[in-house]
Amino acid sequence: MKKEISSSIPGRTMSDWSTKGIQGYVMLMLEFLRISPSYALAKKIRGSKLSESKIKQLIIELYSKDKREPLSKLEINQALVDFNQVLETYDLFGDVSKTPFKEWWLKRGVDIYGSPHNKPKVCQIARIEKDEVFEPHFNKNLEQYLGKIRFTEGNPTSLVLGVPLGMPKSYLLRQISKLIDLAKIPLPPKSQRASRPLAAKRLRSEPLLIQLRTIMYRARLPEAQLWKIGIHAKVSPKHSKALNLELKKKTAASSQPKEHMAMLTSRALLKAKYVAENAARGIYPSSKKVLIPHYDFNELYERMRLYRPELKARKAK
Repeated sequence: MKKEISSSIPGRTMSDWSTKGIQGYVMLMLEFLRISPSYALAKKIRGSKLSESKIKQLIIELYSKDKREPLSKLEINQALVDFNQVLETYDLFGDVSKTPFKEWWLKRGVDIYGSPHNKPKVCQIARIEKDEVFEPHFNKNLEQYLGKIRFTEGNPTSLVLGVPLGMPKSYLLRQISKLIDLAKIPLPPKSQRASRPLAAKRLRSEPLLIQLRTIMYRARLPEAQLWKIGIHAKVSPKHSKALNLELKKKTAASSQPKEHMAMLTSRALLKAKYVAENAARGIYPSSKKVLIPHYDFNELYERMRLYRPELKARKAK
């Protein structure tokens, strides 16, 4: 599949987490929002003037369709309550169906998830040797710091210090600490640093990518068997080795790997729906169980075509 997102997303402990890391995971979130039928319905509702009764009807229909049993009153109420969260998420994130990520990030993402700047670091501007009256490169280094390094950090309030070396480190650090305290620059609360922090404590991009690929290939290949979807989506390289996409006849050697691959693919498909619906509720990344709406894979394919021009229109049956 073209335009597959790289799995090498920096983690929270890496130096470029505040830029590439956060953006990488949020880029994946937008992919899940594009998949979510509830988010698609939120777009429809916000883009039209519908009565409250009609909105309620559309929500119930979305969550009731193709269910083996009618929704209980409790489930209907839960669907309506949850959909308020979906509408809130849509109001915050907007229409992501065709907007390029970089454009969306500058318009909305920065305000939601963090800073467009690098994380500020302590920086050595110059070193003056003993008995040296003036360091010849001082002005050039200071200009480099003020004009480039500090600029990429968002021009934070900073102290320019003279730190004499050859003295106990603890003695020097105590004095520096006092100067920082005297500056009286408060730390912004976490809510101001990111209005919608990522939900998971441990972030792993590869499972999210597998889930995305699985549901996207299901939409692209609606008639394909699950084990074949799993091979395309790279659900399990281990089981893929024993299988062949061109295999038509069932053999003893392929029977068990097919079953395992189909089971893993089904699990990835379900988790993809959970992640998409939690994302639509503003909780990401999370695969906790929530009420799942009807997934029409033909409609999903058409939504995918809005931002993946390489996908061709299907012939009408």
